[in-house]
Amino acid sequence: MDDSQQFDIGDQARPRQPWFGAKTFGYGYGPRTWQGWLVIGVLVLVAILVATLTKGHMPVTLIGIIPLLVVPRLIMAIQRR
Repeated sequence: MDDSQQFDIGDQARPRQPWFGAKTFGYGYGPRTWQGWLVIGVLVLVAILVATLTKGHMPVTLIGIIPLLVVPRLIMAIQRR
């Protein structure tokens, strides 16, 4: 057995599951994999950090919140391709 066959996992690639998908109940999308939950967790932590650091300064808060809205939509758009 040569080295190239030692780690052979077969010819079939595992299908990639989307990180986010349509909810069973309600509207919108929700996380489907651990990567989706990780993205949600990081975004929640960023939202808490922004809220704590800005302490109610509206323009700075809005600038900090925009990525929280854009990042999940970018991920979903990329995965639809």
